[in-house]
Amino acid sequence: MSLIAGTIIFTRNEQSYFLVTDEVPEPKFYTVKMHKHDGDTALGSLVSGMQDELGINMDNLRFGELAAWHTQGLDSPEDLVSLYTFEPVDSENLNLDRLSLLGLQFVNAKDVVDFLKNVDMTGVMQLD
Repeated sequence: MSLIAGTIIFTRNEQSYFLVTDEVPEPKFYTVKMHKHDGDTALGSLVSGMQDELGINMDNLRFGELAAWHTQGLDSPEDLVSLYTFEPVDSENLNLDRLSLLGLQFVNAKDVVDFLKNVDMTGVMQLD
């Protein structure tokens, strides 16, 4: 079983916002578990979680990029989690109230700079 992470990114008034958990002291990306023995794929597991658990209309999202997220910081190579990014077609169609009830929120990138430094675009791991 592997963890798969995902976030939604949108820009408003020249500021970028990321969907993250509202955990303190540092947020985390939304994650789901991929059960290889059930025939799950990483992207399929994430899409199912975003639809079923978060109630997100996937028709309103476009796949962005695949990256690697170091859950313990860039110095730890054994904590890599695949991170999928999505961009909304219309950010106004995101149900912010529902996401908030589920412990998720959109945060301004400038407010989580240290957290975002744990995303490694060069270290994308191969999915099997």
